[in-house]
Amino acid sequence: FRLINHPMSALLQYNKITYECTCGKWRTLPDLFFCRQCFKIKCDDCSCREIDVIFCPRCLEPSSPPDARLKKHRCTNCNDCPNCANVLSARTENEKCYLLCQHCRWSSRDANQEDRDNIRSWPSKENPFANELNEVTAYMKRLEKIENAPKDLKKGKSKAWSAFHLKDKFGVQQMVEKRRKQLVPEVNPIDVHAPTEAPTLEDEMKDRSDVLRPLDQVIMQPLTNLSEPLLPVKVALQGRVLVRCDECERTLVKRDFGVATYKFKISSFAREFVPDIRLSRPIGDLKVGQTSHVLLSITNLSLSPLDLTLAPQSGEGTIQCSSDPIKLLLPSPRSADSAAPGVHAEQSDVIVFRQHNRVGLRLDVIPSESDISAPVLDLLITYSQDGSFSLLAASEKILKPEESGVDRILSARLRIDLN
Repeated sequence: FRLINHPMSALLQYNKITYECTCGKWRTLPDLFFCRQCFKIKCDDCSCREIDVIFCPRCLEPSSPPDARLKKHRCTNCNDCPNCANVLSARTENEKCYLLCQHCRWSSRDANQEDRDNIRSWPSKENPFANELNEVTAYMKRLEKIENAPKDLKKGKSKAWSAFHLKDKFGVQQMVEKRRKQLVPEVNPIDVHAPTEAPTLEDEMKDRSDVLRPLDQVIMQPLTNLSEPLLPVKVALQGRVLVRCDECERTLVKRDFGVATYKFKISSFAREFVPDIRLSRPIGDLKVGQTSHVLLSITNLSLSPLDLTLAPQSGEGTIQCSSDPIKLLLPSPRSADSAAPGVHAEQSDVIVFRQHNRVGLRLDVIPSESDISAPVLDLLITYSQDGSFSLLAASEKILKPEESGVDRILSARLRIDLN
């Protein structure tokens, strides 16, 4: 249940506040990563994704990539109902097993399948063009060997061997060329299939809508004809991915061991290193030439205190902000139990509240006629830490020991949609 049109729903809407990535694109904070070696913000477009684990979503049995290819990326133990796509459960009767759907009561006996000794031996519809596809695959592999043969020959030959070939004093070059021609596989071109006409609906099926399958069944079993019974559908395997930096190839996000776990072994999300800024109050109606207040909250979720500076930016397409740059010192969540510093007198009109590692701010904006239709507030955050982040990077052998105590000044640019 979501409160889409309710004004209070804007308190947790991250889509109103977007951060600028290193590649220049704008993303919300939960969709960004932070590389602890490059000290840069990364998004999905400037990071690499790799398959970490392949598993079955039903029985959670992991599979290696070669095994998944042999099984055609299908689980041999689990089956789905071809009628309603729910999971099929095994039932035993007279030491024989059959599959039954608890939702629509479809069973393997409806498909004229005999009971089996185990649940792994249920047949599936084979592709009639499997042999032709295998021939095409083998043909492409032979072409790959022919294309890579000169490159492999260059890698294995040294300078002295090349000079020896140039002299060809003992006729070794002819022997090598003859041997290379023997190793090159013969390539026989595959016959091209003649074009065929598209199948038409049979005459006796035109007025019988009860035997026509819905689209979901056609997608699950596209090779099954109307006259054939539906067979149990083997569950497709899924993959769990890990995220790497595209520059230094360091792992940014990786789950812990175990398919069923939800914990992270490595997590470099941007919200753990970049200050989290949200709208603390709904924004009222903006009027041209009149000062309006924008109430924000800044939260420090990192492991060390942050010394940051918030500076409004002015430019084309952005709303004008009359507030001066604000300097803050946010404690870490670990030291949140300590007494928070009070509000300074010179910043009492800007700082609304302080609550542990969270600070509320009030900015004054003056909209104009050009940006009243799409008001956007542009902010620049410059922050540094007390060295705890560098010490963490040095403990993981990301930085050198002499660089562990050096504070790095980082920056992040964000835009706030005031609509």
